[in-house]
Amino acid sequence: MKNLASNTIANALRALQLFTTFLATEGIDLRKRLTEGSLLDLHEIELLAQACRRPLDTFSAAEVSKADRSASSTRRAWLEQHRSRLPDRKEELVHPAVTATRLQCIRDYVTWLAEIHLAKRHGACLNPRDLRSVVSGFRQAIDARAPSGLASQEREGISPDMRSRLNRVTRPDAPDNPWVDLFVRDRNALIIDWLYHLGLRRGELLSSRVSDVDFRRGVVRVSRRPDDRDDPRRVQPVVKTRAREVPLSPGLLDMTRQYVVELRGARPQARKHDFLFVAESGAPLSMSGLAKIFKVLRANIPDLPADLTPHLLRHTWNDRFSEEMDQNKVPEETERKARSYLMGWSETSGTAAVYTRRHVREKAKRVSLDLQERVLGDKVE
Repeated sequence: MKNLASNTIANALRALQLFTTFLATEGIDLRKRLTEGSLLDLHEIELLAQACRRPLDTFSAAEVSKADRSASSTRRAWLEQHRSRLPDRKEELVHPAVTATRLQCIRDYVTWLAEIHLAKRHGACLNPRDLRSVVSGFRQAIDARAPSGLASQEREGISPDMRSRLNRVTRPDAPDNPWVDLFVRDRNALIIDWLYHLGLRRGELLSSRVSDVDFRRGVVRVSRRPDDRDDPRRVQPVVKTRAREVPLSPGLLDMTRQYVVELRGARPQARKHDFLFVAESGAPLSMSGLAKIFKVLRANIPDLPADLTPHLLRHTWNDRFSEEMDQNKVPEETERKARSYLMGWSETSGTAAVYTRRHVREKAKRVSLDLQERVLGDKVE
C-alpha cells in the first residue's frame, strides 16, 4: 500500500476486515488450507461474493459465531441459509463498484499470502506449481463474480433544463433556496458554481486553499497533498488526479473574492487554517458536510435529479465542454488534450470516454438523422 492515498488504504482495510469476518463465520482456516495446497471452494467463493455486496454494519456478532455453521447438514442448505442473509431491500446493498473493489483487494491479498507461503514452504505442501494453479483458479473465480460493465453504469451529466433549474434554485436570493442562513446560501452557491464551472472532484474542491487562488492571474492551483498534516479533518479529502492550474472567469473570481473577504473572513475559526470552503463554525468543510448540501437539495427540490452529487456535476462539465468544442470546431485531438489537462488526466488516459458518453450518443444521433435526410432527399429528387 506504499504511496497510496489514505482513503484508498482505508477501503482496502475495510475489505480485509470483511474477509476476516467471513473466514471466521465460515470456519475457514486459510493458512491451513494453503499448507494443504487449497484455498476456497466454489460455493465458498460464491458466499464471499455475496458478503462483499453487503454494508459492513450488517454483519452481526452472531454471524461470527461458529454455532451458525452447524445449522445445515448439506452444502445446498448451507448456501440457501447464507443467501437469506442478504438484505431484501436494494438500497441496503453497496454500490457495485464497492463490491468489485472489495473482491479485488481480497483476491490480491490471498495471492500475496500464497506467495509468502511458497517462499517459506511451511509444513507439508503440494508442488509449488500446483498451488500456483490453485491460486490462478481462485483469481479467475473471484474476477468472474466481480460486477462487470461498471463503465456502463457511470452517470451522465444532467440535462440543459436541469442545469438551469439547479443554477436558479441555488442563487442566494432564490425564493425556493432550501437554506435559511445567509452565509450558508452564499457559500453553497459558490460551491455549486465551482463544481459546475470547473468540473472538480469533491476532494479537489475541499482541498482547495485560499492561497491556491491566484486572484491576479485568475487561476486556481489544484495540488496534491496526500496525508496533509495541516488538515484537521478525520477523513481527509484528497486530490486523485494530476496537479494543474484551472482558469477562473472574472465573474467566478469576483464571487470567490467576495466570499473570502466578507464571509469566510468573518468566521473566527477560519483564521486558523487556509482551506477555502468552511463550515458555519469556520472549520474546514468536511466530506459529510459537502454531501449534506446535495442531500438537502435532493430532498427539498424534488424535480432535481435523484442522483445529484458533486460527481454528477463533473460529468455535466464534460458535456458542456464537448458542446463548446463542437461549436468552436476544435479538432478532436486538441479537444482530447485540453480535456485531459483540465480534468487532471494523462493524455494517454482513456478516462475521457466515461465522461463523454452522453455527448457521443447525441452526436451519433445527429449524424444518423443527417444521413437519413440525405438519402430520403436523394430519393425525392
